[in-house]
Amino acid sequence: MKKILSFCLVGLLLSGTKVFGQGDIDVEKILQAGVDDLNTYMGYYVEPAAKGFIYSMGTGWAHTAKTHSTLGFDLKFSVSGARVPARYENFTFDPSEYEKLRVKGSNGATSLPTLYGDPDASGTLEIYEEGMLIAEVDIPPGLDIPVKYVPAPTIQGAIGLPAGFELIGRFIPKVSVEDAEISQWGLGVKHDIKQHIPGIKILPFDLSILAAYNSLNAKYFIEEDMGQFGEMSLDTWTFQALVSKKLSILTVYGTVGYNTGSSTYDMLGTYSIEGTSESITDPVNLEYNAKGAMATLGARFKFGPVFLNGDYTFQEFNTVSVGLGVAIR
Repeated sequence: MKKILSFCLVGLLLSGTKVFGQGDIDVEKILQAGVDDLNTYMGYYVEPAAKGFIYSMGTGWAHTAKTHSTLGFDLKFSVSGARVPARYENFTFDPSEYEKLRVKGSNGATSLPTLYGDPDASGTLEIYEEGMLIAEVDIPPGLDIPVKYVPAPTIQGAIGLPAGFELIGRFIPKVSVEDAEISQWGLGVKHDIKQHIPGIKILPFDLSILAAYNSLNAKYFIEEDMGQFGEMSLDTWTFQALVSKKLSILTVYGTVGYNTGSSTYDMLGTYSIEGTSESITDPVNLEYNAKGAMATLGARFKFGPVFLNGDYTFQEFNTVSVGLGVAIR
């Protein structure tokens, strides 16, 4: 069960990052503290990844405000990475929130690392039963990863419709990556609103609005033969106003809008409690929500039908996106 934490990191496999198998984390011992304490602790520990996915999946929808002409299209592959703010690298362990868990050597609130915290953090969690110490476990450190970003790749296509509309779709069929299964789909609509505003139709820029929904589901097999797996589900919405200006091969663009989303992380299956003959079924069920205003600045370079774009989104988890694709107007 050394991979018991891996369910919260399924999305990181999408970028090929090998972060699983933290063998020095004896997490199964935390199960001795009970489901409530385990969920409280894991809830804080996983939070930066859970919220980061919401923000990274809500970006990268547009690289120009101009809509395709009817049956014009583009297809691109992009990767977005949400930067984990420093305040999410640690969380406050408040003993009043736990029934059996305590931090050794501390009588009050203590700062502990999250998933994106210090990989060299050390310390001990104590588990008490009716006032007696029954187990100790090392505090889970942060992951040893080079950059504190939550990545999310997408495959996206768009097609022009009459009356200045454009339909955008995201789709990744169910695929297996390492010990994970991942699938994704999304749908967006962009509309040229410049055509409806008297007095600006002849001005040399493009103006549109966009609304889009994205869904991602992932499963990570902890011990497949024993029916133990982690499951992640994520849904996001974005609403944006876009403006862009084309200058030869360069298009500069910007957006303002609002992102909102939710994610769930579940650890499913039956797990033995170390040191006892008892077991727990489906021990972890976590839910997260994130929302807030956003603004994006970006640029696209187009060489014939091929384009390369990059942008930066200002939001709670600032996000970098890069994309490569082909477009035919």
